[in-house]
Amino acid sequence: MSPEQAKQLLLLYRSRRDLEDPEIKAAFDQARRDPELQQWFEGHCAAQRKLKEHLSNLPVPRDLQHTILTGRKIVRPTFWSRPAWLAAAAVIAILAGVAALWLRPTPFQRFDLYRSRIVSTVWREYRMDIETNELSAVQSYLAKSGASTNYILPDKLRDLPVTGGGKLKWGDEPVSMVCFDGGGQQMLFLFVMNRNAVKDEPEGRPELRKVNQFQTASWTDRTNVYILAGPDDPAFLEKYGPVQ
Repeated sequence: MSPEQAKQLLLLYRSRRDLEDPEIKAAFDQARRDPELQQWFEGHCAAQRKLKEHLSNLPVPRDLQHTILTGRKIVRPTFWSRPAWLAAAAVIAILAGVAALWLRPTPFQRFDLYRSRIVSTVWREYRMDIETNELSAVQSYLAKSGASTNYILPDKLRDLPVTGGGKLKWGDEPVSMVCFDGGGQQMLFLFVMNRNAVKDEPEGRPELRKVNQFQTASWTDRTNVYILAGPDDPAFLEKYGPVQ
């Protein structure tokens, strides 16, 4: 990945626990090899520590709760000359800056980050919202929960027994998950999301990529972007993927 892509991923780093994400770990390792990137990353971490320390040391006005609950909706400008209100204003400004950092759209909209996070979610905590061997029941649940049901299953998946499904989220975008029994205690997970919710999604032939212990195949149609995750099989695409 480029240094700029590594920076976008490292902006999401908060603790060593984040290194469980393979893409953040790759960006972290790249920073250790790149002195310029490492210097930037150390500065970013120092700024985060300083911000955290500053927030923890800010005094909270004793009458803040009472003032909020009883005060007028339009506050006189003279109030802001008080030290307590200056502190409160500083807190608001700092939190707004933190929110702007966390809500940056560029890294969040990248398809490769979405794929890594959504598959890692299942790898860490496998959970279905509905357990059933009826695809129609899964689709009914997804429709009621606001997730997409206008997906097209590859023919080879249609031949496998359904075990259930669920609704996940990527930001504000719903993600449909349909689970299949691949036989031999192997599970397959199909994730479907509106393709407009991410950038740089794969086009043309399905894209193969290893994520944690899963092999994945990703592709798009006019409406959706698909990720199929399952066993690490050299013939994964031929066995389960769409016909190209």
